[in-house]
Amino acid sequence: MKGNILGDIRAENDISMLEMTFWQTTDYKALLESYDRPIVVGRRGTGKSALVHMLSKHWEKKAKTRVLVITPVEEQIIGLRDVLKLFGDNYLHIKAGSKLAWRYALYMEVIVDLANHYKLKNFIDTKSIEKHLTSWGAKRQNITSKIRKKLLNIIENEKGNRTPESRIADLSDEFELELLEEVILEAMNESGYQVVIFSDKLDEGYTPDNMGVAIVDGFVQSIIDIKHSLEEKVVAFAFIRDNIYRAISKNDPDFTRNIEGQTLRLHWDEYNLFNLVCNRLRAAFNSTIENNTRVWNAHTADALRAREGFRIALKLTLYRPRDILVLLNDAFLRAGTQNRDTIIYDDIDCTAKQISNNRLNDLLKEYETVFPALDVFTSCFKNTKPEMFVSEAETLIENQLDSLQSISKLTAQDIILSDEPKQVIQRLYSIGFIGVYNQSSSSFVFCHDGKEPDRDFLPSTKILLHPCYWLALGITNQEIKLEQAEDIHDEYDIEVSAVDSEFRSKRIGALMAELNSIPEGHIGASDFESWTKRALTLLFATDLENLELHPNKNNLQQRDIVATNLGSTPLWKRILDDYNSRQIIFEVKNYKDLTSSDYRQANTYLSKEYGRMAFIVCRDINNNLSKHKELNWVRELYNDHNKLIIKISSKFLEKQLSKMRSPQKHDELSKEISKLLDQYIRMWLPNKCKA
Repeated sequence: MKGNILGDIRAENDISMLEMTFWQTTDYKALLESYDRPIVVGRRGTGKSALVHMLSKHWEKKAKTRVLVITPVEEQIIGLRDVLKLFGDNYLHIKAGSKLAWRYALYMEVIVDLANHYKLKNFIDTKSIEKHLTSWGAKRQNITSKIRKKLLNIIENEKGNRTPESRIADLSDEFELELLEEVILEAMNESGYQVVIFSDKLDEGYTPDNMGVAIVDGFVQSIIDIKHSLEEKVVAFAFIRDNIYRAISKNDPDFTRNIEGQTLRLHWDEYNLFNLVCNRLRAAFNSTIENNTRVWNAHTADALRAREGFRIALKLTLYRPRDILVLLNDAFLRAGTQNRDTIIYDDIDCTAKQISNNRLNDLLKEYETVFPALDVFTSCFKNTKPEMFVSEAETLIENQLDSLQSISKLTAQDIILSDEPKQVIQRLYSIGFIGVYNQSSSSFVFCHDGKEPDRDFLPSTKILLHPCYWLALGITNQEIKLEQAEDIHDEYDIEVSAVDSEFRSKRIGALMAELNSIPEGHIGASDFESWTKRALTLLFATDLENLELHPNKNNLQQRDIVATNLGSTPLWKRILDDYNSRQIIFEVKNYKDLTSSDYRQANTYLSKEYGRMAFIVCRDINNNLSKHKELNWVRELYNDHNKLIIKISSKFLEKQLSKMRSPQKHDELSKEISKLLDQYIRMWLPNKCKA
């Protein structure tokens, strides 16, 4: 049996099946009949590329009509970002420059198409626009490449230093947009032709930052401008993903006035999806049955029969063509492996669980570098209810963290940096794992750009686990309804944004900055002890266990910080074996110059489980021992008592924290301490001392 018996889920790979089985929805018919809403918005998998293909075929058949399909190229969009930086970092400036550039590019694509047509070239006033035609480039080149080169050429010919504002102001004159409009309109009026432009895949090379959003916003605005400027002699449509549209609505202050009323949002319901599936079943199985229910029943069994059976399958999706086709393709493939030509409920159920597991695994893999503890945090919600209050989620997270065992150091550090359940919830929201209930829209809002949320998470705030992960988490007693599904924006080709990538760096940076605000001496002693404990907990995550501040505060001997040495790494196994130190002492001194009393005090703490080694953390600028003081005291304790006291400066810890901002350097400190230990043994302690 074919792997995708009902067709490929990507329209561009499914042309024959698409053309044979295309279901004409109300949205499709609306786009045929009216140019009022040139911006077509849809969630991923709602058939935008399929619409572009079928609409372009429809207009190609019309007399005196030219059709252009515009699709930007990822690598050229990335290159365009670099050029548009010359318009500054103000969103409105980038959008304005982008709009002018795209409008020029679309005009030139129309002119080049007309100039290459054996009839229409006679209606083009090529002399008046000769310099534009000469510099624009061949028809076969991608539009993004050509506009990028055009902008670079303009910038190279600039005289003197130009501000972003002056560049934008001069672009319209440089592009001569009014002249190009005049040439196009004259050609269209004289020839009686119409040009229809379809712009698809505007998410190519898209990044959810100000620059990325402004580039697409500029394109959308240029499409709307064409509608008003070229009097329907040139008609343009832009098909964009819902997540990008929402980003534009958030960033563009003119969104309501300029864009909102120009938008057609794609909707799918049970009726339309059933017709789409039945059309594909007829084509896949060469069926001549006309009645849709009978077609469905011919290829299903038991609980899946009739419209009620289709509803069962549909409730395992987010009510989109792509979802139901993936589900049924895999279900038929499973049935084929068991020599069946009909699918049963078990086929649907197993397939849906596998799809959900794949989605969750994709999420974990996508974020494994910048969110190492994601697997731990998502596991908190296994076998729970999908809808809950923030307070309930916080309890689940706390319970999970209390029972953690056998995790990597990188994961442990990520958990420490997410130092409270509320922050974990915020991070899970930022990557689309959970949604937050919006009172004004009465729906759950999901975010997928990785940015820090701009909303507060109160204990009474309602959240929803994303339905695509329910089955992977063992949530099987819940169903998603159509109205809920349409409010879920499942952009599962996840963009790991710079903001999310910098979470680790920002949190560690905040800890480093805190050190510099702590005054030396008695007044800052308590704060420095607390800071040292948090720094050591982070740096020695999984190496040392149960770090405790003043564990014996009521005793005569009050040790500052004590941790249990698990002996789980080469460094700490060496310290356990050579110095019998199961309990590790860190004495904390909030001043630079240590005294002999500090060393003798540390010495008195070393007995039994504490072994023969301790550390003193102080505010010195490095770990070096002063020649006639600290060096003598260390040697005295080592020679007379066979105990080793190692000095660690706060600057050294700060340096190790700085290195740790890069996940690749999460274990640098153990290597540095090991080197320091060798330095004591080989350089600072005389050879005659006992090992």
